[in-house]
Amino acid sequence: MALTKKKGAIAETKVLAYLTEKGFNVSVPWGEDIRYDLVSEKNGVFKRVQVKYITPKNGRLDIFPRSANNWNTIKYTSKNIDVMAIYDPKSGRIYFIPITVFPNNSKINLRLLPCKNNQEKNIIWASEFEDIDILEK
Repeated sequence: MALTKKKGAIAETKVLAYLTEKGFNVSVPWGEDIRYDLVSEKNGVFKRVQVKYITPKNGRLDIFPRSANNWNTIKYTSKNIDVMAIYDPKSGRIYFIPITVFPNNSKINLRLLPCKNNQEKNIIWASEFEDIDILEK
């Protein structure tokens, strides 16, 4: 198994276990051509979840709402996923980001640590996305 596949499997397993511990029912779709990795359900609310394993760099997580391989790139939109679940292997934390947060389907940076230049304007803090309630709405 390729390293990126292993990382993806680790992230999916961590998210699946976390959701199950929190009382969600979790389904795993069959096949490789599906844009989401998991479907969560609680109290009749279903969400398509795309899971990403992202290692922090320079105090932030750089998140690109897309899937890429050697041949093409597919952007995630609200037509094919509802939420991105970001697994941070350094801290073990999972962040749940609605796909609607991504402006024009471009990347966002989630800050884990303050900026070295003390910038605070336009900062998106990772801690804003630790709440799992997004999957119940």
